[in-house]
Amino acid sequence: MHSMSVKNALLFLVCLVQNPTYSGAATPAPNIVFIMIDDVGWADFNYNVDGKSAIPTPNIDRLAGEGLKLKSHYVHPTCTPSRAAFMTGRYAVNTGLPFAMFPGSVAGLPDDMATMPQLLRQAGYSAHMVGKWHLGHAQWKQSPVGRGFESHTGSFMWDLESYTKLMWSNPLQVLGVDWGKSLENGSYVHMAEPQHATIAITQEAIVRMKEHQEEKPLFLYVSYNAAHSPLQPEPDWEAECSHIPHLWRRQYCGMVVGLDKAIGTLVEQARNLLGENTVVVVTPDNGGSVWYGGLNAPLRAGKLTPFEGGVRVPAFAVDLSGQYIMTGGEEHRFMFHISDWLPTFLAWAGSSELVAGLGLDGLDQSDGLKNNKLVRKEVLLELFTSDDSHDGSQSASYRKGNYKIIQGNFRDPHWYSEPSEDRVATTDQSVLPRILENFVRLMEFIFGNGPCDIFVHGVALNLLLFNKYSEEVGVKTMVFDLEADPEERNDISRSHPKVTRNLLETIQDYKHKRPYQPRYWMVNPNWTDSFVSGDCSNQPLLSSSQCKFAHHWLDDSTDLRDETLLGLENDVDRSIALLRNALACLVIACLLMGFVVFKLCSMALRRGRKQKKN
Repeated sequence: MHSMSVKNALLFLVCLVQNPTYSGAATPAPNIVFIMIDDVGWADFNYNVDGKSAIPTPNIDRLAGEGLKLKSHYVHPTCTPSRAAFMTGRYAVNTGLPFAMFPGSVAGLPDDMATMPQLLRQAGYSAHMVGKWHLGHAQWKQSPVGRGFESHTGSFMWDLESYTKLMWSNPLQVLGVDWGKSLENGSYVHMAEPQHATIAITQEAIVRMKEHQEEKPLFLYVSYNAAHSPLQPEPDWEAECSHIPHLWRRQYCGMVVGLDKAIGTLVEQARNLLGENTVVVVTPDNGGSVWYGGLNAPLRAGKLTPFEGGVRVPAFAVDLSGQYIMTGGEEHRFMFHISDWLPTFLAWAGSSELVAGLGLDGLDQSDGLKNNKLVRKEVLLELFTSDDSHDGSQSASYRKGNYKIIQGNFRDPHWYSEPSEDRVATTDQSVLPRILENFVRLMEFIFGNGPCDIFVHGVALNLLLFNKYSEEVGVKTMVFDLEADPEERNDISRSHPKVTRNLLETIQDYKHKRPYQPRYWMVNPNWTDSFVSGDCSNQPLLSSSQCKFAHHWLDDSTDLRDETLLGLENDVDRSIALLRNALACLVIACLLMGFVVFKLCSMALRRGRKQKKN
C-alpha cells in the first residue's frame, strides 16, 4: 500500500510538471474569453449608473447582474497604452508605449517582453485573437501572431470604417483596407469583410470557440473596434437611440447597442461551446471619447486625459462556474488595473511561477476577486514627458489610497453631461468648441464621417481644441481625495503639501526608471506602398483602386531605432499643415461663393429696377 501511495504521488507530480494547467481533476484551468471594447465611457452602460444612461444595454446589464461589477477598474487614457499593459502585465510607460500609436508608426511591444498569449501557452492554453490590435505591425514579429497568438482575424490599426474597413488619411485620400487573417506559421489572407465589424468579430470569435479542442483550455481575446469612431452603426441599432437629440451621441449609442447584442451572444455561445468552466471579462480600453458621443458623467473629462473619466471604466466579469470570482452582481470596489489580468489569469491556470522574476507591475488579484479583498494599494495611470509626446506636452498621474495626483498639461479639464439638444453638453461655454463642432459636422455632411474621422474630426477637436485647453492651463499639479471627491472638483495640493510631495516623489522614481520610449508619432511616409492586394469580391462598396490591404512593410531584422535610416517624418506637423491649407481653401471658397451670391443678387436688383422703370 505504501509503495502504491508513493507511485501515485510521483505520478501526480509528473502530471503537474508536464501540464501546468492541471490543478486537480475537479478544477482544471478555466477557459478565458477577454472582451476589449473601444472608447466606452462610465455612463454608457446602464447598470453602471443605476439605469440613468440614455443608452439601452439590457444584455450587458443582465450579465453584470449575474457576474462581478468592477467599480474601480483602471486603464490608461488611450488605447495603445491600455492594450500594452494588458498584453504584458506592465504599466504602459514600462512597455515604451505611453500613447496611442499613429498609423505608419514603427513602434511596438519590445521583442524581449513576454506577452499574455506566450505565457498562457506555456501554461497549457491555446491562444487566439479576433479584432483590433493597435500594438504595432511594421514587422511581422510585432503582429498578434508574432507575439504569441496562434491566429488573428481582424485589423492592425484603428479608425477603420465599420463596413468597408477602409482607413482614410484625409477626405480626399484613402489609405486602404485594414482587415485580414494571419496564422503563426507565416500564412495570411486579406479579404474585404462585407459585414459590420461588430458582427464580423462576433461571428469569427464563435468560429474560434467551435474549432477549439477540449484537451486544452482556451484563451480568446476578442477586441472590438466599437464604439470607436467613425460612428457607423447598423440602422436598427441606431433606431433604438432615436430619443437622443445629439447626432454624435445618437450614432455612438447605436454602436454601443450593437456591442450589447454582440456581448450577449458571445457569452451565450461561450456557455454552449466551451462549457461552464469559462470566465468572460469585459472592459473598455479607456474612457469615453466625449467629442465622439461617449460620456463619463459624473466623472471628469474623458479619453486622452488621466482624470477619472479617462481612466476609470465600467468593467465586469462573468464566471460561468462560480469557482473563480464573486457572482450575483456583487461589486468589487478595490483598485484593479488592466495589467493585473495577466498574473491573475496565470494564477487561475496554476502557473504563477511563470511570472517570477519578470518585474511585472500587475498584481495577482485572484484572491481579491473571489473574496472581495484589497490587493492593490496604488496605481500609475499615466506617465510621459515632453520628449515622449507628439505635441510636446507632459503628463503624470498616480493614485495611492484615496489620493490621486495629476501633473502636467491638461488636454481637457471639463465635465460633460447627457446632451438635451443637438450639440455636445460641456462646461466649456466659449464659442470655439461650437465653431469646431459645427465645422466638423459640415465636413462630415459633405464627405462622410469615415473620410473625415482622423484628419478633420480628430485634428480639430482632439488636437486643436485640446491643445488650446492645455495652453490655457499650462503645466499644473493637482491632487484629489477620490473618496470624498470622485468627480475631481476640489484640488487639495496646497492644503495637503506632505501628501503632494510623497506622490510627486513616487512619480519621479517612475520617470527615472522608465525604459526607452520610441517616438510613436514619427511615421514612414511611404508605409502604404507595402499595402498588398486581396479578395474584394464580396464587398461591392469598394472600388478596384481601394482594394489594397494594410500589411507589414519592414523586415524583422530592421533596426527600428534608426529614424534617419527609416526616413521617418513627424505626422503631427504634416497633419496640421494640411488642415491649415484645407481651412484656407475653405475660407477662399466661402469668399468666392459669397462674391458670386452678391453679384447675382446685384444683377437681380438691377433687373428688377429696370422692369419697374419700363
